Amino acid sequence: MDTQAILRANPLFRDLDRRALRTIAARAEWVEIGGGEYLFRAGDDSNALYVIVSGRIRVVRPREDGPSMHMGELGAGEMVGEISIIREQKHSADGLAMRDTQLLRISRAQFESLVSRHPQAMLQVTRLIADRLSDMLPMASRDSVQSGRTYAVVPAHPGVDVAGFSRALSSALAAYAPTLRIDATRVDAALGPGTADADLGAGESHRALTRWLTHLEERYRYLIYQGSAEPDAWTRRGLRQADRVLIVAYGDQRPFLSRNLAWLGEQALRAPMEIVLLYGEDDEHSALGWRRVANAGFHHRVARDYPPAQMGRVARLISGRANCLVLGGGGARGFAHVGLVRALHEKNIPIDAVGGTSMGALIAGMIAMGDDATTMLARLRETFVTGKYLNDYSLSRISLITAEKFRRQLGAIFGDRLIENLELPFYCLSTNLSRSVPVVHDEGELATWVAASMAVPGIAPPTVHRGELLVDGGLLNAIPFDTMAEMGRGHVIVSDVSSESTLTVEMADDSPTTSLLSLGAAGRHLNMFRILFHTATLSSDRERREIDARADLALHMPVEGVGMFDWDTLDDVVYRGYCHADQKLDEWLVALEARGERGDAFGRPATVGLRSTPLSTV
Repeated sequence: MDTQAILRANPLFRDLDRRALRTIAARAEWVEIGGGEYLFRAGDDSNALYVIVSGRIRVVRPREDGPSMHMGELGAGEMVGEISIIREQKHSADGLAMRDTQLLRISRAQFESLVSRHPQAMLQVTRLIADRLSDMLPMASRDSVQSGRTYAVVPAHPGVDVAGFSRALSSALAAYAPTLRIDATRVDAALGPGTADADLGAGESHRALTRWLTHLEERYRYLIYQGSAEPDAWTRRGLRQADRVLIVAYGDQRPFLSRNLAWLGEQALRAPMEIVLLYGEDDEHSALGWRRVANAGFHHRVARDYPPAQMGRVARLISGRANCLVLGGGGARGFAHVGLVRALHEKNIPIDAVGGTSMGALIAGMIAMGDDATTMLARLRETFVTGKYLNDYSLSRISLITAEKFRRQLGAIFGDRLIENLELPFYCLSTNLSRSVPVVHDEGELATWVAASMAVPGIAPPTVHRGELLVDGGLLNAIPFDTMAEMGRGHVIVSDVSSESTLTVEMADDSPTTSLLSLGAAGRHLNMFRILFHTATLSSDRERREIDARADLALHMPVEGVGMFDWDTLDDVVYRGYCHADQKLDEWLVALEARGERGDAFGRPATVGLRSTPLSTV
């Protein structure tokens, strides 16, 4: 490659005369590092700056009191390391290669010689640093972004139709932005036979392939690296290039440590790994076994014929475009969540992940197993209105009801479904009363954990798990927003049905406490049930303000006047929730349209004319 041409493309060297540029080019050192390797670490001596020829470097600042701060990413033509050189200090951040990366290394001595002979170079560097800092500062305050642009798709075991899945994923992502699927055959066709086999250290073949992939990434929003059942050179390259790794397995295959999974287990890959379980009607195995074998943190379930709706959900979840619901607790007020589901369906806004607490957990579970608003309404009517499954009073020393009827009804609704086998990603929250901590349930028996999330202390008996007592999740977190936000999958829509009203009575301050027991009409609304349930669904004003600030859309449902146990208000509350959600969703969609984000959120044909470019000419 023409080193002088590479340097001249950088603003620092652009105005140098030919002689000076030739001198620097002759002394510059070529450096190659693989994706996932560090160019430098915080605390290392800063003895050089680097010009990126191809690939990407992420600048990350470690913090002792929390997660590392993502300061930005730098690509071809940009410099990295110059700030530490000028400050004459050790590196204050890590430089992590996000792809196989080629760089030109310019030593401190060369840089100082350049500045002494060409003072204008220092002014140019200062401008570059100022621009860089202005770009990086906003990134420090954002929630961590866990989506990506490049995806490695590899089979968990031999025989998986990884090509079919990759093609379906490419089509799904292309609804949002230009997408290209790359396999070894395509590489060899574009760059010559055997190029896909070039690995790190393979000389010009490796460098040519790295540059080609860098150009493709500039032309396409998403790249899919399709690997094989063996960790060959091309598969390993795709894994190094990936922002996210998708490991595809069949549901009828018992999980085992395949060669790919064994190799992955030996690597320190930076990209998160996720299982894609391709299932059939009679498959016996869940994604959970594969997740444990592969040490993957998430999974997707897709039928073997790749239904477009399921593939669209996978595409949104991996690219940070998903629509995620968080449903709060609130007894009968939670019926309003059903109205939100109806409004979303009417506006063709798909639900991609869902979580909830208490009544929100029950409705979230129905959503996750595929119920529509009409089916949910029927189930809720049977459970709370006609069936009255909460009236098995016991007045025991533990609780007011036995909750056996209610637990049997949950079993009738959910059957023996496991959370990990649901249609949508799901979680619910309970409170561990033994240790005073919230517990997130994202695997195991759905009916069991929904029951735990709804067990209001004093009203229903706790769920006993490993000797510890689990009760209503609303006791510590009535709106489980943080769990969904930490997933970083896209838009988070919150449905808050907590009451802003307080429990008050008209009674003189000096009245004896026993007067509460004989209040007339003034205290008719006050009873043991309301006190207990109000205690279990508290959310502070500060928590609500924080959620309002961080959620993409926070709906405060108009449920004033509805009591926790006003089950007969079912139809009215659902309608209230629907009308409110219908209006607020319209306003949200208008705001997205104004920002040019509506198509990014819900899909549109990728009209950018990039696919007409022959790959061999890129």
